[in-house]
Amino acid sequence: MLPAHIKSFRNTAFAVFGLIALGWLFTLNANAAANDSLPKIAPWQASLLEGTGQDPLPFEPVLLYGDIIWDEPLDLISVPGIEGEYYLVLEREESIWLLNGATGERKLMIELGIPDGLPYKVVGKRNLLGACYHPDFPNTPELYIRSAVDTVDSGYNWLTRFIINTSDPLKLDPENEELILEWEAIGHRGGDLDFGPDGYLYISSGDGSTPADPYNVGQKTDNLLGSILRIDVSEKDPGLDYRIPNDNPWVGVDGIRPEVWAYGLRNPWRMCFRPGTDEIWLGDNGDEDWELVQRIKGGENFGWSTFEGSHPFRPSNPLGGPNRTLTIPVVEQSHQVMRSVIGGIWYQGSQFPELKGHYIYGDYLTQKIWAFSMEGENIIGLRRIGDLGAQLVSFCEDADKELLVLALDKGIFRLQRSPNTNLKPIPQRLSKTGLFKTTADHRVAAGFLPYQVNLPVYWDGAEAERFMAVPEREEIVIQTQPAGLGKKDEAEIRSTVGLDRWRVPPGSVLMQTLSLEGQRVETQISIKDGGEWRYLTYRWNEAQTDATLVPDEGVEVVELPGRKQHWRFPSRTECTSCHTQRGMFALGLTFAQLNRDFEYSDYGGGKMNQLEVLRKLYTYAEDRHIPELETLAVMPTPSDESIDLEDRARAYLHVNCAHCHRETGLGGRASFELLNWLSNERTGLINGRPLIGLPGIPANEARLVTPGKPDHSEVYRRMTSIAIGKMPLLGNHNTIDQEGAELIRKWIESMEKDQ
Repeated sequence: MLPAHIKSFRNTAFAVFGLIALGWLFTLNANAAANDSLPKIAPWQASLLEGTGQDPLPFEPVLLYGDIIWDEPLDLISVPGIEGEYYLVLEREESIWLLNGATGERKLMIELGIPDGLPYKVVGKRNLLGACYHPDFPNTPELYIRSAVDTVDSGYNWLTRFIINTSDPLKLDPENEELILEWEAIGHRGGDLDFGPDGYLYISSGDGSTPADPYNVGQKTDNLLGSILRIDVSEKDPGLDYRIPNDNPWVGVDGIRPEVWAYGLRNPWRMCFRPGTDEIWLGDNGDEDWELVQRIKGGENFGWSTFEGSHPFRPSNPLGGPNRTLTIPVVEQSHQVMRSVIGGIWYQGSQFPELKGHYIYGDYLTQKIWAFSMEGENIIGLRRIGDLGAQLVSFCEDADKELLVLALDKGIFRLQRSPNTNLKPIPQRLSKTGLFKTTADHRVAAGFLPYQVNLPVYWDGAEAERFMAVPEREEIVIQTQPAGLGKKDEAEIRSTVGLDRWRVPPGSVLMQTLSLEGQRVETQISIKDGGEWRYLTYRWNEAQTDATLVPDEGVEVVELPGRKQHWRFPSRTECTSCHTQRGMFALGLTFAQLNRDFEYSDYGGGKMNQLEVLRKLYTYAEDRHIPELETLAVMPTPSDESIDLEDRARAYLHVNCAHCHRETGLGGRASFELLNWLSNERTGLINGRPLIGLPGIPANEARLVTPGKPDHSEVYRRMTSIAIGKMPLLGNHNTIDQEGAELIRKWIESMEKDQ
């Protein structure tokens, strides 16, 4: 339905009410009461990383209408031909809003439910994907909408039309919606549409298939999947609610639907026509390695899934259909720099003359905005121009042809030029960051407090050494969400793990070094610099004497030195995929994770509970303090059989998966949440349907968790795979967490089969 990483998660926003600042405010106390077992931690001095960075990208985002809370907006449409500045905002589930761009006021235009009289049973709500007005609106008062529904056995794409009352062109009447075209799809639905300069309607359709397209749907042409469709909505052919233009490339050709204009696409998300041409430009979501910008002309075959762009993907399945010649993308970008491309627009505004005639597009996952221009057939100046800092899903033009960008999690943005800065360069070697006394010995600088967590995230089998540093006399604020999580019932909140989140002050540093069999591989650094979190990774040399800065886009290593293990050094944007505002960025800092003993003998102390150390090293404002340790939960490990099996399984999914699979997270292939404090019912996990299931199980039988049947449960199947569709997306590049997978298998097997 959506790009590989866009599919959203819960219907309601994660509206946190009852957020209570407990007032556990820690201030470093150099005169703490004497205690022989306490580690001796000097006051933290600012690191040499503060104030460093790369020159900013030339443009930065400005949030518009910030007082409006949108519920997963997916498309933004300018209302043409009427006085004033108005936009339609399509939210994922049913709602279409009218936004007055001048005043910032909005009103609900319509909620599109499920029509009566369908020959199949719809599961869930109607999903809105895209819309466009007739190019002669309001003289031709028509609005076209792409939407989709899931059914018990499959799902359907719909193209519908609203005939609008010309006396009130800013109103939609549900009685005036008519179905024009319907076709079956279980996922990867594409979803955009636009009128071409020829007056015909063009529609993008995804391959509607499972990851990796195991049945080669992309090269089968007896359907409407994986294609751009072209129809005439002003007339009707016999038996149809539209006309097929006579100059469509395959009218009268056996084995291909005549609506098809071009085929061999995977999941085209957002398209436009290049001004002055009949060329369609779109972003096509890749599968394993590449994201693609395609230029579409009639009669072309873009090769999916024989090819992923220009790269062989499944050469055993040859190109099919009436055109056996591959058309390669205009731009291919690897998953090292882009993960879920969003097609854009050709900039025609006047605010930024340097962008005139550039194609502006972006990426949902990395949240970056890109641009290039064309000189003949050549791409000129391909570059990143901005960081939206939000999950961008669509681009739009205002009445002056200026750029608007829509984000699923935050709303509508404009761009402005970034201010000049005088940032110091980032140190290229770990030894120059000021974080270590001696890098070769891995002796951290004064002011760092070592710590461990009860349940670490799985990272290709690596072990981690962790450290934190907090500036002297600054506050750490611990917050909790005791009950109300949006519209979720208090009775359905699990109590096995507390809901605390920790906010550390500016200047703080969290750091971990990952090692395999005693060999250091990388050091990951999170620094709160001027109130903003930044993420850096350093790669250790083979001699283990120092580490070098990993480039912004990350590095893929086929084999680590001395061992046959694939390793991914993450890009700085990949770090932000997990470390989000919802988790207060510092994911490991919770009572349940820190409630454990640690041996501080290397720091002049003894063995103590980590929370007790914090209690004694720091003083508290307003006589508040950390609760008594016996009242606090401990995040259980998979092997601790003294803890209930379900609690261990849910803890594992919380730590390894919930940073993405939560409200506004990036877990894009299924509508479920894995936060540990939600009941099983609230997660949507048990008997929930995956958006796109792995091959091997019929679509109507696939479930996220099938009670009693781990081999029929999508969550378990993805955990035990290192092929396409594996999960988690980051951290298990070619290894499987056998202990974690076995835990989830036992949990699923323990469930009643009729649950």
